Amino acid sequence: MPEAASFRVDLLASRRAGRLRAVARLLTVAAVVTCGLAALLAPSALRVGAMLVSLGVLLFAFRPGRAAAGGRLTVEADGTVRAGIADADDVAVVRYCARHLVCLQTTGGLLAVWSDSLSHTQWRRLLVACRWQHRRSADGRQTLSGLRTK
Repeated sequence: MPEAASFRVDLLASRRAGRLRAVARLLTVAAVVTCGLAALLAPSALRVGAMLVSLGVLLFAFRPGRAAAGGRLTVEADGTVRAGIADADDVAVVRYCARHLVCLQTTGGLLAVWSDSLSHTQWRRLLVACRWQHRRSADGRQTLSGLRTK
């Protein structure tokens, strides 16, 4: 494979995703405090229920979760995107493609790839591969158009 036609990169942890996670957690804490104050100042079943639900969401937000997205991302010369951990590279299906985020469906689940996880050049090449995908037909021949062909 010529280097100009394909690339393989190890994904780095995204600072942008970490900041968004921190903001979401902060908003969740603010919701718990607000619902708690509302239940204390004017108790009602609805306010106490809202406080309990927001407390459950707070516990969910601070649970130990998956580590930051690691693994390897490969974009082949024909535009096929592969993602995997260690030696298992599976073809990834693009579920969402935006300016700063690409969400890929792999056999292991959804993989969020943020723009700051790759170099600028690799990010642009990934966006091109995601937006102008070429799918293979059942007989193995490459079709000229896909779902996101512009």
